[in-house]
Amino acid sequence: MAIQDIALSIVGKIVEKCVDPILRQFQYLIFYKSNVQTLSDDIKILELKEVEVQQLVRQAKDNAEEIKPTVVDWLKRVEDVKKDAHTISEAMETAKVNCLNIVRLPNLKSCYLLGRRAAKRKSALEKLLGEGNFDKVGSIAPLGKMGFSESTPSLEEGLVSRMSTKKEVMEALKQEKTSLMAICGMGGVGKTTLVKQIADQVKFEKLFDEVTMATVSQSPDMRNVQDQLAEQLRLKITEQTDRVRAERLYTRLTGHDKRILVILDDIWKEVDLKSLGIPVKGECKSLKVILTSRSSDACRDMGAEIFEVNVLPKEEAWHLFKEVAEISDDSALSGVAKQVAEECKGLPLAIVVVAKALKSNHTPESWDRALRQLRKDRMGNLRGVQDLVFLRIEWSYNHLGTAEAKHLLLLCSLFPEDSSIPIECLVRNVKGLQLFQDIENLRDARDKVDLLVDELKNTYLLLNDAEEEDSVKLHDVVRDVCLSIASKNEHEFLVSNSGVGEKNSYTAISLISQDSNHDLLPFCKEYPRLRLLRL
Repeated sequence: MAIQDIALSIVGKIVEKCVDPILRQFQYLIFYKSNVQTLSDDIKILELKEVEVQQLVRQAKDNAEEIKPTVVDWLKRVEDVKKDAHTISEAMETAKVNCLNIVRLPNLKSCYLLGRRAAKRKSALEKLLGEGNFDKVGSIAPLGKMGFSESTPSLEEGLVSRMSTKKEVMEALKQEKTSLMAICGMGGVGKTTLVKQIADQVKFEKLFDEVTMATVSQSPDMRNVQDQLAEQLRLKITEQTDRVRAERLYTRLTGHDKRILVILDDIWKEVDLKSLGIPVKGECKSLKVILTSRSSDACRDMGAEIFEVNVLPKEEAWHLFKEVAEISDDSALSGVAKQVAEECKGLPLAIVVVAKALKSNHTPESWDRALRQLRKDRMGNLRGVQDLVFLRIEWSYNHLGTAEAKHLLLLCSLFPEDSSIPIECLVRNVKGLQLFQDIENLRDARDKVDLLVDELKNTYLLLNDAEEEDSVKLHDVVRDVCLSIASKNEHEFLVSNSGVGEKNSYTAISLISQDSNHDLLPFCKEYPRLRLLRL
């Protein structure tokens, strides 16, 4: 390289390092107005982009999604740039007064600083515009924020025996040696309520990172149980083979460094946990399993530590009754209300159902009448507490306001145990069977069903379905009572898993078998009274 070229290169670098920065500083002063105007124009473009992103954010929140941290940060930086640009615009107005003042010389320093700030903010603004093209602003939020139990602290504190059992289970959950436990008791004694309270407690104490719960029921669909657990764990099981499905769930339960509590509600017989994909016998120390069941033998056969739940003592039964019926100890109704509560024999389900049914009665005469009816219906021939449950629920059924409400409740019992019952399906069945008078079209039927569903919910004979919108659920014990009622007199329902039976007097048949072989399907000539067939 020639000496001349080397000299030119050195001079060029000197110019680049020294002269250019100096010229840039003069440009801040000379073009300060255009810099501020350009910034103002770009801010308007940025604001339009911000509106678009905010709209995407609202849509994501409406879809219960969590907004990504990068989006939150971008929106914050946009606000900071907008505030700074607003400050520059205000300062520009002041600079105009100073620069155009006839008496005073222009404030060159203010003009220079404005031009410099505007130029630098323009660079930050252009960067924000480039970063604001989000394909997706949110992600599905993790589940588990909503509590399992609906009971209030004041109600729980009054049930000392339940609090004691809850404490025992909580202590067992903290023991490393205990991996499988079961809460056992008769139907309606409050096993599900108790295990939901335990689920909320372990979440509150952060004893487990994740809690997942599935209903098994009398005729379990193991794939459905897997899907219930997987959905709460944000796991998608797409495989069809039983073993591979089980392995997928097994991997999720054991493949993370997380403490997981699995709750299987309403076990009727021994369940092969391994075929479900749930580790057993301490294979995974960070995993615990709680069962609820009416059969302690089935749970013992599975190797579970048993915690029995019995009916409530007299004082606790009264506490629960008065909380539900909203009666105080010094109320004029407290005397007869205590006697009514005693007739429920400490069974929580019976207490809640009867208390809710009588909640709207405000006169001693109506309560006295209800007490006489309850005592009369007992017939003095009970074989056990299970019979009492049936009689208490049957009593509530008999005291529904209308025959239409009774028909609708019995219709719900034709659906599979623990299943979601779509209200629209009830509407169409009611209309097709012509169960209601003065109903001319589906709209009238829908209005009537909505009113009756509310009535049945208010008496706790129907439950809200937390999983499916516009659906209800029937407690399994209430369903058993309804089927018992429906098997008599003019109804004669059959709900079967294995076949249609031999009687030809059924008015409704519901086949809930998973077997696709329906060689025994009834025909009208064999069942002349049949009006409804559900498959």
